[in-house]
Amino acid sequence: MERLTRRFGVLHIAFIGVVGLAGWIAVTAVTVWPPLWLRPWQITWEFGAVLGLASAARFLAFTVFRRVRIALDSVFYVASAFAFGVVPAAWMVLIVLSVDAMVRLARGTGSTEKGTAPWHYDLAHLFYSGGLPALMCLASGMLLDIDGLYPRDDLTLAWYLPSYAIMFLVGHYVFAGGSHWFEGAPPKDLWRRFFVRVVPSELALAPIALSMVYGYTHQGVLPFLLLGTAALLFNWIFRKARISRDKLDARVQELSTLNKVGHIISGSLERRVLLEHISTATLRLVGHNSRFMIGVVDSDLQEVHYELFDEQGQRYRRLTAPADEGLSGWVMQNRRPLLLGDVQREYRAYAKSSTYNDPRFHSWLGTPLVTYDEVAGVISVQTEIRDAYTQDHVRVLTSIADQAAVALENARLYELATVDGLTRLLVRRHFDQRLREEWGRALRYGTSFCIGLFDLDDFKALNDTYGHQTGDRVLRAAATVVRNNMRAADLAGRYGGEEFVFLLPRASVEEAMTVAERIRADIDELSIDAAGHKVSINASIGVSGYPESNAVSVEELIERADEALYQAKRSGKNRVVAAPPADTKATHRSA
Repeated sequence: MERLTRRFGVLHIAFIGVVGLAGWIAVTAVTVWPPLWLRPWQITWEFGAVLGLASAARFLAFTVFRRVRIALDSVFYVASAFAFGVVPAAWMVLIVLSVDAMVRLARGTGSTEKGTAPWHYDLAHLFYSGGLPALMCLASGMLLDIDGLYPRDDLTLAWYLPSYAIMFLVGHYVFAGGSHWFEGAPPKDLWRRFFVRVVPSELALAPIALSMVYGYTHQGVLPFLLLGTAALLFNWIFRKARISRDKLDARVQELSTLNKVGHIISGSLERRVLLEHISTATLRLVGHNSRFMIGVVDSDLQEVHYELFDEQGQRYRRLTAPADEGLSGWVMQNRRPLLLGDVQREYRAYAKSSTYNDPRFHSWLGTPLVTYDEVAGVISVQTEIRDAYTQDHVRVLTSIADQAAVALENARLYELATVDGLTRLLVRRHFDQRLREEWGRALRYGTSFCIGLFDLDDFKALNDTYGHQTGDRVLRAAATVVRNNMRAADLAGRYGGEEFVFLLPRASVEEAMTVAERIRADIDELSIDAAGHKVSINASIGVSGYPESNAVSVEELIERADEALYQAKRSGKNRVVAAPPADTKATHRSA
C-alpha cells in the first residue's frame, strides 16, 4: 500500500476519522458476531507467521517509476483472504497498518511538509491507517463471497483472486483519493496518481498472491510461507539495489546541480544580484520548503549584516546583529556547520538567549563562509518540518558556502575597484569605461543617451567652516539623492571632490533635464545638522546628450556638459543648464 500525503483540513480529519472508525467497528463486529456465511477461524501459529511476513513487507516498501511507493504487504492480505478467510485477513490489515502508523507517528515521519500534525489529526489517522483498508478487505471479500464458495478449483482461483485484488485496491484508493478531494486536490491529479500509477503497480504483484494460494491449497501452509519468504527476499534485494541506485542518482544530480550553481553564483559581481543567486540556488538544492539567510561580517563594527529570503528566494528582510549572537554566531565562532532537528528544544545549548525567535521553525542548518582562512559570514536554512535536514544537506550547504564565499570575496574586490567608499557611487575610472560602452552602443544601434555633470555650490566654504566630517555627510546625502533618482539601467558616479556625474541610457535631453531638475530640487531640500546649525546645500547641473549636442567623441560630450555646468554657475548657481548644439545658446532651468 502506498503511503498517502496527509492534509489537516477539518473536512479531511472528519472524513478519515469516520471511515477509519467504520473499519474498526466492522471488523470487530464480524469477529464478535460472525455471520454464518463467513469461514470460522482462530488465531494459530500460521496466522502469526503470515502476520510477521506482512509486517516485514510493509517495512521493505520500495519506490518504482520514481514517485510510486509500494509495499508487498498487499500480496499477503489478498493471499490470506483466500487461504485463511476474509476476517483474519482484515485483522492482518488492521494490525499491520495501524502499527505502521503508530511507529511513523512516534518517529515524527507521519506529518506533511507543512509541519507537525495537530493531535486530533494524529488520532483520526491512527484509526484511518488500518481501518480503511481493513474495511475494503472485508467488504470486497463479503461481496465476492470468498468464504461462502470455499474451497474452489484452480481455474476459479485464477480469475477470482485478481477480481478480489482489483476490488480491494480500487475501493481503497477511491476512498483515499476522496480524502484529498475534500481538501481541493484536482480530480485529474488524483486519477493520474492513484489509478494510473499506484493501482497497476500493486496489481502487478497479484500473481505472487495466486502462487501462494495455490501452494496452500495443494500442499498446506509451508509452501505458502516459503513463497512469501522468497518474495520478501527478492523484495529486500530489489529494495537495496533501488536505494543504492537512488543514492547514486541523487549524488550525480547533486554534483550536476552544484556545477550549475557554481556558474550561477559566479555569473555576477554585483553583490545584490549575487545574493539573490546564492539564495535561489541554495533553496533549490536543499528543498523542504526552506527559508534562507546569509550574513556578511563587518569586521570594523564586529557586526553581521543579514539578509533573509523566503521560500521563493525573494528578499523580505534585512537586519544587523552582533557577531556572536544566535545560532549563526555559534557557527561563525566555532567555524563549523550546525544541524538542529528540533531548534526550539536545542537552541539554548548553542545561543545566549533561551528561546528561538520564531516558534514556527523546527529544523535549522547553518555553515560558515570562510575566505583566506577568515570567517567572512554565514549561510543558513530553516524549515517548519522537524528533523528535515541530514548530513547530506550539510554536505550540500557546505559546498554552496565554499563557492559563495569565493564569489562574495570577488564581488567585494570588484566593488573596491569600482565603487567610491564614501558615496557608494561609481569611481571615475569605472564610470568612464561604462560611458564609453554606452557611446559605442549608441553609434552601433543609433540610440540616444544623456549625461549630467554637477557639483555642490560653495562646498569648499562649507568644508572650511564646518569641517571635513560635515563635508563627508553632505557628500553622502547628495549621493543618496542621485541614487534615488536613477532607474535600474542608469549609472551615477563621483567624478572627484564634490563633483558628480550620471548617465541616462535611451533618454532625450528633455527627459534628462527633468531628472536633473528633480535631483537639484531634492538636494535643495536637504538640511544637514552641523554643530547645532542647519546647513543647506545647492547644486548646479550641466546636461548634454547624444546626438542632440552634435558631439563627435566621449570627451567632447563631457566637455559640453562641463560647459553647461559652468554656465549654470555663472547664471546664479542652483540651476540646471542643457548644453546646446554647436553655435547655439544654452537653455537653462533655475530654482
